[in-house]
Amino acid sequence: MARHLLLWTSFLVSASIGCSVGNDATLFGPSLSSGAEISVCTDRSFNETLTPRWDIFTQPTFSTVIKPATNQDIQNIVKIAAQHQIAFSVTSGGGGVTTTLSKLQDGLAINLVNFQSVSLDTKQNTLTVGGGVVFSQIIDVLFKNGKELPIASVSCLGVISTTLGGGWGSLQGLRGLLIDNLLSVELVTASGDLITVSATQNPDLFWALRGAGQNFGIVTSATYKVYDATNGGQVVNADFAFTAANNRSVWEYMQSYDESLPANMALSGFAFANATTREATLWVNVIYFGTVEEAMPHLEALIAMNPTNKNISMVPWNEEISQAYFGVAGNACTANNRVNIYHAALKQTHVPTWESYFANLTQFYLDYPAYAGRVVIQKYSSGAVAAVPDSQTAYPLRDTKTMVLFEGWYTDVTIDGPVNAFMQQSRQNFAATSGYDSLSAYVNYAHGDEGPAAWYSTRKLTKLMSLKKQWDPKNLFSWYNAIPAN
Repeated sequence: MARHLLLWTSFLVSASIGCSVGNDATLFGPSLSSGAEISVCTDRSFNETLTPRWDIFTQPTFSTVIKPATNQDIQNIVKIAAQHQIAFSVTSGGGGVTTTLSKLQDGLAINLVNFQSVSLDTKQNTLTVGGGVVFSQIIDVLFKNGKELPIASVSCLGVISTTLGGGWGSLQGLRGLLIDNLLSVELVTASGDLITVSATQNPDLFWALRGAGQNFGIVTSATYKVYDATNGGQVVNADFAFTAANNRSVWEYMQSYDESLPANMALSGFAFANATTREATLWVNVIYFGTVEEAMPHLEALIAMNPTNKNISMVPWNEEISQAYFGVAGNACTANNRVNIYHAALKQTHVPTWESYFANLTQFYLDYPAYAGRVVIQKYSSGAVAAVPDSQTAYPLRDTKTMVLFEGWYTDVTIDGPVNAFMQQSRQNFAATSGYDSLSAYVNYAHGDEGPAAWYSTRKLTKLMSLKKQWDPKNLFSWYNAIPAN
């Protein structure tokens, strides 16, 4: 008989909002393997079975969590949930930020924490990971074996969940997006079947998974192509701190690279409030996959701006995340933050828009002392990304030059209204000068209110909707920036 974690405590007040216990244990239990676990919201251990979420601004709630141990467990869970119309969602790294996830309340969580396999084949240059693996579990494995793969800017994100939206990262100029290095996946479909999806097996579905993958099933494992590490695994990390007076110069510097950012270079930055003056302050980070001597021509303009602080150093690529921004970026994985995030994708850098936003941000800091938000800028080379034909995957943003995230960090719920109004107006202003005809959003960064045309583009939606009807006609996978039925 299957082993199940069932510590019934009928009078325990659960941390799960709207806790409603049905007969899930009886319903799912007999079909699970001995290594699977079930926990319901009245169990003392319930919160421990849930993957902690990075952002709790809006979030789904669950009455039951199942930790499957095998692919067959997942197949059985999906079949039973579909039969009994039990809404469910899959959790891995807990990094999803879209507000559409909060539409699922009192549902079933399928926690992939047991799917932790990592297998690197250095001869075939492939890496296979389980559905619960996060980037921190593969970074050192790759580095120690002299290999590399495009990775996200935060190490605690799920590898596969990040991939399904595209996989934007600092190495993409050389190696493309994560989806461009995806060779195959094992997928549990809405019908509960386990299938292989690749360029030769179910190719239309493979197209859809690469950019809209959260809508089509549960990926239990994925295999990627990996590469010999660039420059022996050593990268230049350069950090610069600027006052508000430098902001126009910084925007002009970024604009100068709209069409000429080298494939082995990545720019990023973030603005935040000075703790004393509340004036917006700006930090810039440059990652260069090469030597300091090669990087210096690209750093001289930043040095000439007389930053208040700077650091230029060589670091092993596996420390790239932890060393960025004077080492502050390594603290990005603390869970249970309340962060209200908006986002826009840009084809171009419009300096007046940035100047205006920076002035408005400083004023907002002064008007709302409880607001500790920041704007995050990711300007990565599109070299290898643009080399892949747009028609090859569902990912719609191969011509994007910059991703902008407006991150609202605050705990005072009384300023939700002003924060939303400020961020929505800021997003609208950037969208108007983005170079796109309308708002475009990277599905992994989306707030959740942009809509399918912004997430997937109108040119991709017709095919995606057709495939959705074919592979998930009951809309079982509909909580993460869903493809519409009509």
